[in-house]
Amino acid sequence: MKDSILLTGATGALGSMLLERLSRAGYEIICLVRAKDRSEARARIQAIVGNRENVKVIRGDVTEPRCGISDIDRELLVGRIKRMLHCAASINFQNKNATQTTNVAGVLHVLELTDILDAWHVMHISTAYVVGDAPYLGEQSLSLGQRWNNSYEESKFIGESMVRAWTLKRDERRFTIFRPSILVGCEDGTTSTFDGYYRCFEPIHRVAEGLRNHRGKPLPPDIRIEDNGTVRVPLAVIVPDTRVNYVPIDWVADMIVAAVEAPARNETYHLVHHNPVRARDALSWSLDHLKVQGVAVCSTQQEKDVVVAAQSPLVRRLQRRIDIVHAAYVPYVAAEPQFQMETAPRNLGKIFRLPPIIDQPFLKRTLSYALQNNWGARKTSDRALV
Repeated sequence: MKDSILLTGATGALGSMLLERLSRAGYEIICLVRAKDRSEARARIQAIVGNRENVKVIRGDVTEPRCGISDIDRELLVGRIKRMLHCAASINFQNKNATQTTNVAGVLHVLELTDILDAWHVMHISTAYVVGDAPYLGEQSLSLGQRWNNSYEESKFIGESMVRAWTLKRDERRFTIFRPSILVGCEDGTTSTFDGYYRCFEPIHRVAEGLRNHRGKPLPPDIRIEDNGTVRVPLAVIVPDTRVNYVPIDWVADMIVAAVEAPARNETYHLVHHNPVRARDALSWSLDHLKVQGVAVCSTQQEKDVVVAAQSPLVRRLQRRIDIVHAAYVPYVAAEPQFQMETAPRNLGKIFRLPPIIDQPFLKRTLSYALQNNWGARKTSDRALV
């Protein structure tokens, strides 16, 4: 059997894929799982990979000191774990307390546990959007004088800084940092999470469905429902003519697992798209699939304000519902940062492959899956995701 790895965030979107792949590759995986007791923790992991001899489970929580593990588990794991794969995170854009508790204090507790277990290598899942508002991010760069679009980006920046500082304190310590861009569904369209891309389009779909099923007063003249179900409604979205860096989550998982085999040399891997999709293309293809037309695509807030001023009162109310969600994602289409990606091709060699092109068929598959699964209702959590 290969080395033992302690994995946090194993029940999350990316973490569950890493658990499946690493255990299949022959690693012994110790899963640190947030639960009320060991039995519940084990049940959560068994729901993902079943009973596997090389998958062990301990109850813990990265928000607690030394990750909340028991004295018995600590004694059993000392000297057995040499590598930590830290995947647990909060992707809450609005709640700074949530991101600080999980993404900052959580990293501190993971590093504390790493020392307690006498481990030497921390593999840390970050995000390419530690770039903030900077135009370019190199793989070995971090502090660029950037400003943050939200508390999530800032917390991931602080977490990375902590991992790097921990490594510098002892010569034998090593880090490997992975920075994926915006995670979307798998190459076949399926997904274990509904965030990012999906959350942008779910409120538009909900509005359209409400209008299709409208009962009661006649609709205002600026809304029309066609015989084929297409909804024409003059909503407005801010989408400049930029590219947005989506990557399939299963491609990211494959590249991380491949990198686990590579020597640990204090390196950062950018797992980003080499040819990002144009944001307006992604919008157009997605609205076509959802049978929504008439949406005004604006480059600036001023353009959007003109459109909103002409909306009927009903459309304006619907617009406000959509804006509540879209406000968090506007920064990711308002700018087009560039990312270096050289470490993965260099270190992984023939194993490395570029991500698939995000085209109309790809987005059609992801949206079809989202519609079939009601946009992940009752499944979404802001913990243990990236």
